[in-house]
Amino acid sequence: MLTVADALLSNELAGAQVVAGHKGLDRQVAWVHVVGVPDAAQWLNGGELVLTTANALPTEASEQREYIRALAAKDVAGLALAVGRILAHAPAAFCEVADELDFPLIEIPYQARFVDIAKTINQRITATQMANVERALLIHQVLTELILEGGDLKRLAETLAGLIKQSVSIENERFEALASHNIGVYDEARRYTLSEGRTDPRLVRALEDRGVLPEIRATLRPVFIPQMVDVGLEMERILAPIVVHGDLYGYIWIIADDRPLSDLDRLAIESGATVAALIIFYQEAVQSAEASLKGGLLTQLIQGEPGREAVLADQALRYGLDLDAPLVLFVIESRDRSSKRLLQIDRRINRLALMQNWRAVISQFAGNVVILSQASDNSVKLAEAMRDAVQTPGANVRIAISSKLSGARQVSTLYSQCQDALHIAACMGDAPAIIEFDRLGYLHTLLRAGSAALETNLYVPGVRLLRDEQNADLFDTLEIYLDNGGNGLQAAKALNIHRSTLIYRLERIKEICGVELSDPAVRTNLQVAIKLVRLFDHS
Repeated sequence: MLTVADALLSNELAGAQVVAGHKGLDRQVAWVHVVGVPDAAQWLNGGELVLTTANALPTEASEQREYIRALAAKDVAGLALAVGRILAHAPAAFCEVADELDFPLIEIPYQARFVDIAKTINQRITATQMANVERALLIHQVLTELILEGGDLKRLAETLAGLIKQSVSIENERFEALASHNIGVYDEARRYTLSEGRTDPRLVRALEDRGVLPEIRATLRPVFIPQMVDVGLEMERILAPIVVHGDLYGYIWIIADDRPLSDLDRLAIESGATVAALIIFYQEAVQSAEASLKGGLLTQLIQGEPGREAVLADQALRYGLDLDAPLVLFVIESRDRSSKRLLQIDRRINRLALMQNWRAVISQFAGNVVILSQASDNSVKLAEAMRDAVQTPGANVRIAISSKLSGARQVSTLYSQCQDALHIAACMGDAPAIIEFDRLGYLHTLLRAGSAALETNLYVPGVRLLRDEQNADLFDTLEIYLDNGGNGLQAAKALNIHRSTLIYRLERIKEICGVELSDPAVRTNLQVAIKLVRLFDHS
């Protein structure tokens, strides 16, 4: 886009002189327009470089100030005033307000032909716009060919950066880097991304707090981001969303290196975001084509069909999964069990698996999303990544992690472990979002013992007394006290009460249950009774 400073380089404005508003010379000129009325601002759209004479200008200083203020408020690029005939120079009131508002005020000789100025500059603007259109079409064509040739996100970043000569970064919705290509120097924010593989969390929080990310989520359109030096953003950016199925999958950054960002950069990043979405859509389409096959495989493994172990093991190898090596199973259970939410979780987990190159089979089963994966030492980290990928406000999830077993016949056991873990978590109330079967310990033993254990446990009646409405606080107090190993200080802190309050409650518990809490065996039996009540007594 042409700026006022660019326009002043035209031969037709050779005698022009900027007399005020010098700081606004980088204002962009959309068009040159001649105005000869006192209420000029009412006849303008904004962006014009206005040419005028003194014939229709206000004569009073207060009206002159208002005249400039109205033009600036309309976002006019600048005012070029013919002087040397009616006026020797621009009025002082004009200059005063123009400097105040950084609004370019230019004196041009009265002999200058407005028609020649307008024609030359407007033709130049049109030529620039056409060049940008042609450049945008070229970018679109090159990126389209990239899709047809099966290009991936890494190639997209390289191609887009080469076309616009600016650095490009492609990240997922959690601002973790997927691909990038750098041109020129780095600022602090970029250096962090290159070293840590993700955008600085300080910058992400600033974008959220300052309305950038809310605007992107609301409009699903690119946003220009000026320098934010306080969070390391020393170069301006354009940030565009990557949207698939109406779902925000990630972002593309264009980073200003040795020149300001332009409208062409905005057009380029929109094309780039569309291409990124198509690449991801294609990857998902391939995954979707395999989904039914994977679903059938996982169903047969979970149901444990005898005599088909060798066939199922061969099918699993096609997806990079060796059933004879240690396996781990994850089950994701959502509070929102609608088919739409289930599909969203399925897509996001498949996308995560693709990005992190997991060896896993993912499918929907019995209203949950199930992932059978090759076992590793970072099962909890994988579960945390899955939780972060699918968590949405008001629709929390729980993820169960099985133990590690080998063989097709053991998959049904792994699934049962996850089901038991989710059931226990639901009964325990305030359970964590990620539940490891291997850490359930005696809780799983109690679950396997069944509800009949309630009737034979001598401590259950006393615990039930604590669970009625009048003593509910005592029930929770005893459970937390026992879960903290009988440590009063830790229990009081967990309950957020004073130590003396805890002591009073424990005395009441002793009276109601007829027990002595100083006895370790009694504490153990009470803890077992509480968990039995949690698991089976839902009255």
